[in-house]
Amino acid sequence: MYTFLISALFLVCFAQNPSPPTLDQALEKFGFIQEQIVEGNDTITYFLRNYTSQPNKLVVFIQGTEANPIFSYSENKDQPPTFYRWFGSEYQLLDSTYTYAIVPKPGMAGLYKDGAIQIPTSYYTNNYLDYRVKQLDRSIQHIVENHLSKAEKVIVYGHSEGAAIGAALANVNPSITHLGFWSGNVLNNFYEFALFNRIEALQGTTTDAEAHQNILGILEWYQGVLQAPNSTELDHFGFTNKRWSTYEKAPIDYLLQLDLPIYALFATQDESTPIETAYLLPIKFMEHRKTNLTFEVCLGCDHAYQLETPDGKKALWQEQFLKFMEWAEKVAPVKRN
Repeated sequence: MYTFLISALFLVCFAQNPSPPTLDQALEKFGFIQEQIVEGNDTITYFLRNYTSQPNKLVVFIQGTEANPIFSYSENKDQPPTFYRWFGSEYQLLDSTYTYAIVPKPGMAGLYKDGAIQIPTSYYTNNYLDYRVKQLDRSIQHIVENHLSKAEKVIVYGHSEGAAIGAALANVNPSITHLGFWSGNVLNNFYEFALFNRIEALQGTTTDAEAHQNILGILEWYQGVLQAPNSTELDHFGFTNKRWSTYEKAPIDYLLQLDLPIYALFATQDESTPIETAYLLPIKFMEHRKTNLTFEVCLGCDHAYQLETPDGKKALWQEQFLKFMEWAEKVAPVKRN
């Protein structure tokens, strides 16, 4: 009698207080594994598409600007939790000779509850170019050494801020064979902020005088960044001077230092990266007599490669990814030291 009551109470409590969702459940749902590299007091995490037979090719995606997690979940009353991934499904298009990796931003490696995502202090402390390059460099090394049968190709593509990170990364990681530079700023961020203001004045959405005053404010802001480059105080964008100052070198300068194949992709209706500066890339590569750049433009597309149609927005991200991978299959790697 008493045993039955205790058991019944246990079952009721269990039903009312189910175990919280776990990262392992999210990884299993999307077909990934987690790996961690411990260096002193630092732990670098990456997520790798699971495989049954060891692949010989790797694709690495680098996220854009926002402090987004990789995996999250939402709770549903009397239903199992729903898990989400904060990256595209293009990894599912790769055959078994490939694996696919994504490296979370500093402090964003766990499983987050939708609507309650809190950005940790470690994100703001370590969200700067050198640290992001370190994370990715160590992760690629670890994958090549522990997960690839023989590294035939290591293909890295970054979008937006991720493109700028990829350009710097490819200069320090010799395993990378192909680089995708997707909708990244070509010139210094602050110059491109100023350019957007001049474009708005030309379009009549702001006055000439207002654009000029805004640009003077941008120049003053940049001067403040350079005078205190290591400050970790947050600005009105939610970033630190330390973050901004490490992107002082324009991505075009990193790209021009590379001899490996580069696939640069831009969009004409991009609200975040001005298409006007994109055309400087092929011009500078020609001036430097370099032939390792493939330059592509998604006409009518926005920053996420969505095309406005009479029936609404049409997503072209996967289509662009397939074109990119077709290019990577055709273009031979360059031997690097």
